[in-house]
Amino acid sequence: MSTADVLRLEDNGVGGWLQLPGSATAELMGSVGFDFVCVDQQHGLIGDDALLPMLQALDATGTPTLVRVVANDAAAIGRALDRGAGGVVVPLVDSADDARRASTACRYPPRGDRSYGPLRAGWRARPPEPLCVVMVETAAAVAALAEILAVDGVDAIFIGPSDLALNTGRTLEAQHGDPDYDELVGSITAACRERGLPVGIYCATSAHVHRFRGLGCTFTVLSSDAAILRAAAGDQLAASRA
Repeated sequence: MSTADVLRLEDNGVGGWLQLPGSATAELMGSVGFDFVCVDQQHGLIGDDALLPMLQALDATGTPTLVRVVANDAAAIGRALDRGAGGVVVPLVDSADDARRASTACRYPPRGDRSYGPLRAGWRARPPEPLCVVMVETAAAVAALAEILAVDGVDAIFIGPSDLALNTGRTLEAQHGDPDYDELVGSITAACRERGLPVGIYCATSAHVHRFRGLGCTFTVLSSDAAILRAAAGDQLAASRA
């Protein structure tokens, strides 16, 4: 079974999203039944020291993992994979060269240039090859999408809905149902479908999950632990005040 199959990126899989550090939160999210969970080091509060116990907690629940690294940087990608991530989500990939740099950082020679270190990933018997998911979230990335999709080792595309809106001259609200924005997302998913690559997107609500599925996304990620906690706390407080 490939890493992509394990992470269910082609079967309307729904992932969780972690921004808060802590193994207990990771274990809690892993116990819910998500098809995978992404640990966000780019916009989350999760440093390298917190990452390892969070990945261990998710492993204990049997939940496949991705890590969104801080940047398209070989050292950051290597640290996430050495700690046992099933794959990485690489932000701000604007060109084929960017995609190639991310892909090679995920693989050992001769296919890539990842440095081998027998840390956690090496403790496991024949771990699957990690998944390289690159983000399409800028006008430059949309323009270069065909070239990005053709790069060897790019396993999936992940749309960053907020940055895609802002970078193409739209407001953040466009991702909530603007027809022109939906057409843009549809053009990205159509190109991925033609190439046979999974394509996913971050969703602020469950309604977004169904809408973006309708636009061709093969996997989705629900709102982060931080957003869910804040919304639930606000709802409970408002109900208590009434």
